[in-house]
Amino acid sequence: MSDKDFNKLIELAERQLQEKVSDEEALRSLIRAGILDENGQYTSHYPELARFSR
Repeated sequence: MSDKDFNKLIELAERQLQEKVSDEEALRSLIRAGILDENGQYTSHYPELARFSR
C-alpha cells in the first residue's frame, strides 16, 4: 500500500466518523472499497492492516 493509498484510507475513516454512520454502513463501505471481504476480513491487498488488527 502506498502512502497515498494509506492517506486516502485514513481520510475515509475520518469522514465516516464525522458522518455518524452506523457500524453496518461503515462495514459496507469498507467492503465496497475492497478493503474488507464479505466476512469482515481484510482482503489480500491489505496485509499490513491485517497484521495491525491482531
